[in-house]
Amino acid sequence: MLLLFAGGLLAASCEKPAIDPGGNDDPTTDTTSTEEPGKDTTIVYALGVEPSLLYLLRSESTTLSWSFSPETPELADAPVWSSDDESVATVSPEGEVSAVSPGKTVIRLAAGDYSAECKVTVFMGDKKPEKAYIGDYYLSDGSILSQNSSRAEIGAMDVIGVVFCTDTSRMSGFEKKALWEKGIEPNGLVMSAKQAPEPLRWYYTDTYDFTLNEEEIGMPNIIVYDDPVATYRMANEDLNGYMYYNQIKELRAKELAAGYYQVFTYVAEFEESVPSPEISTGWYLPSNGQWFDILRGLAKGSVEENNLVPEGNEDFYWMQLGPLSTNINNILEPVKEHSEFIGSGMMFWTSSVASPSETRFISLDDNGFSCCYRYYKMEYMNVLCVLGF
Repeated sequence: MLLLFAGGLLAASCEKPAIDPGGNDDPTTDTTSTEEPGKDTTIVYALGVEPSLLYLLRSESTTLSWSFSPETPELADAPVWSSDDESVATVSPEGEVSAVSPGKTVIRLAAGDYSAECKVTVFMGDKKPEKAYIGDYYLSDGSILSQNSSRAEIGAMDVIGVVFCTDTSRMSGFEKKALWEKGIEPNGLVMSAKQAPEPLRWYYTDTYDFTLNEEEIGMPNIIVYDDPVATYRMANEDLNGYMYYNQIKELRAKELAAGYYQVFTYVAEFEESVPSPEISTGWYLPSNGQWFDILRGLAKGSVEENNLVPEGNEDFYWMQLGPLSTNINNILEPVKEHSEFIGSGMMFWTSSVASPSETRFISLDDNGFSCCYRYYKMEYMNVLCVLGF
């Protein structure tokens, strides 16, 4: 769930100046203590509001609390609450905050010379992230719209993705850490409602130079030679798409800027065109195991070890999984103005490499067929993004 930073006393603090009853204005004269000359005993008060971050659904309300540290100073007037934007949220004299309409505002508390604040977001959706289910819609402010909402409401919302996983054990430690550092409790994963407008190369240079082995920057080759089942197990547990994207950005920045890593360049461009909510990891390219979870969660395909069919020495596929593309498109259809359908037989890059010259990809179609093969990085395939929330 969203952490509300309830433990800290934040916002402004003021110093209570030492008073010289004799009117001595000489700054070299210590008037703060008569017991220990030369020791500064100025009291620094801090006014805090708890929580300092607040997320509300429409029509929801909650009461803020406040306190001074280390003690309450003498105040001429009682503390006063106010809202920067009452069209978003109002606050009562007792500190009760009531959501009015989606947006952001700041609730302020003034007490004499002291002040503190609480940043408030009123969500567009009808659920907070911790209440998400697979198939729910993910909105641009990070809130959730139930999949059971009316078509009119879904179409009117700024839907940027669909929840495909709420099992946090299927989130990598890198995603979780990124969220925890923002004060957010991890809840799941989202598939973008849009994909790249045209197929892209994973990596390419005019000289067909594949000497840049991503293993050198910590990206493992997802392959077990001569063992398709072991390769599947390795691929299924490969959940590190967020890490891979950041490794390319940070450790292959020169090559990325030169345009060699086309799929990762697209992710950065997608972030610009469809900004991710601040309470998320940001967009990245899904890894092999994360693509399996998209198939399981949204395409309703049982891509498991017990029904895979080996292909050659390292690859594998599945059959009779049902209408995979249609199952995803049925979810996207109510938001078709904001989304692009997945065509039957489309092949999508993962962020998981298989060798210096190959990367793993996933295909899906309406005949119940899905494969997980490796192919040359210089070939063209489709791309979509995911994020953690």
